[in-house]
Amino acid sequence: MTFLLAVLFFLLASGGSLKAQDRDYHIGVRGGFGMTTLSGFQNNGLRLGLVAGVYGRYIFSGNSSVIADINYSTGGQQSERWISGEIGEVKVYSKYSLQYINTPILYQYYFTDILGIEAGMNFRYRIASSLKSKVGNEDWHKTHLDSNGFDCGLIFGVYTDNLIPHENCFVSLRAYFGFLDVVKEAGANKNVSIQVTVGYMIF
Repeated sequence: MTFLLAVLFFLLASGGSLKAQDRDYHIGVRGGFGMTTLSGFQNNGLRLGLVAGVYGRYIFSGNSSVIADINYSTGGQQSERWISGEIGEVKVYSKYSLQYINTPILYQYYFTDILGIEAGMNFRYRIASSLKSKVGNEDWHKTHLDSNGFDCGLIFGVYTDNLIPHENCFVSLRAYFGFLDVVKEAGANKNVSIQVTVGYMIF
């Protein structure tokens, strides 16, 4: 997060001198939320996550461009299951929490003035992970989650620059499907998420 703030400060400080130039690239910030889960786990459920970072876009033509991000996001999942105890059936709660620095690179293509599609790869670097669990009405117990430090996968999405009344803003909806297992020694379990973000072009 410190790195992202430093990059944002640099962009804001230099934006004024570059804004007047005729160019084919733009730099800005984006943020939003998403729903994440780990596919392959039994009783897997959705977890609300956040995403925030900076982006750069290079325009090839009026309807074709490439966009690359550096962003921070949270992920994981939460689940509930019943187990047999001494006093009968007891519910067990689990929350898998993951934090990533992401570097997605996507190709974008506009079909109309208000709607386009994008697709590409995302490379993710895990910076923190934990597991919180509890049985019945007991207190939450937090432990270290033995997870892989790197993940990558495909991103597909739709985006628009004109749905909200400001020429420097855009909205995007992205779906991510990871290639690699997340939690070690837990069988097949991969990151899956859907993100909705709003971006603002600084210059």
